[in-house]
Amino acid sequence: MSAALPYNFNQDNNEYRFETDKGVFYAVSFSDGSFYFINLPLHIPVFEVSITVISMGDYLTPPRDPRIETTIVSIFFQFLSQHENSIVYICDNLDHKQAARHRKFDYWFKNNTQYGLEKYDTYFIVNATEIYASLILHNYNPFKSEYCTLLFFKVIMRNIQES
Repeated sequence: MSAALPYNFNQDNNEYRFETDKGVFYAVSFSDGSFYFINLPLHIPVFEVSITVISMGDYLTPPRDPRIETTIVSIFFQFLSQHENSIVYICDNLDHKQAARHRKFDYWFKNNTQYGLEKYDTYFIVNATEIYASLILHNYNPFKSEYCTLLFFKVIMRNIQES
C-alpha cells in the first residue's frame, strides 16, 4: 500500500487537475469510451482515461514523485465510486514507451489494493505496434459480467485494428 498522501485536486466535470510540489501540472480526464464496446447496451457507461502532463515547469521530464501515483489512484477511485462506471486505459505508444507505462500502471494498482478496484489487461500487436490496454472497474460494478461476456480484449483489439 502506498504511504504518500495524494495531492489536492480540482474536478471540473470529468477532468481532474493537480499540481505537484515541484510545480508539475497534471490532468486526468475521462471521455466517452463506449466505442470500444460496440455491443454493450447504452445504459452501461464506459470511459476512456487520459493522463496528461500539462506543464513540466523547469523540468525536461517529470521528476519521480510517489504522490503522483497516490493522487491518480485516488482520482480513479473517486471516479469509480459510482460503481457502474468503468475505465478503459490504452497506453500511449507515440514515443514507444507503452510497455514502461503499462508496467508502471500495473505496479500502481498492485500497490493500492485497498481501493477495491479490479483491472483486466490485454496486449496485442497492430501494424507492428505493441498495444497495451486495461479495463478498470470497481469490484462492486453491477455490470462486471456484461463487460467480461463481451470479451473486452477482443473488442478492444478489433476496434483499434479497424481505426
